[in-house]
Amino acid sequence: MNFLLDENVCLDLAEVLRKSGHSVIAIAEIVERGITDDEVWQIAIKNQSILITRDYHFTNPTRFNPSEIQGIIFIRPGNLSSQEEIILVQKFLGRISPEHYIGKLSILAKSGFRVR
Repeated sequence: MNFLLDENVCLDLAEVLRKSGHSVIAIAEIVERGITDDEVWQIAIKNQSILITRDYHFTNPTRFNPSEIQGIIFIRPGNLSSQEEIILVQKFLGRISPEHYIGKLSILAKSGFRVR
């Protein structure tokens, strides 16, 4: 799978996903900080990636329709360490089969997962 990590997601997640055989673009590795949401979205469209973000703006389907890309994984804001963030994403990817989240918005929190 192709993943695009927004700059607000821990960079260590990129390496974990790569070691699992995924293709990963991390915004923090390719550009200066502070690109716009629309620029991030265009990278996701161009690469047909699953966007992993902590930015609430990407949960607005009228502005960012997850069916335009491979989907959005939104990590709810909260007091998560980098390791907890990585574990949360790994659990989600390990428990939910891709056909259930491709082209959809998935919301991850310590309390569980929701796909819509």
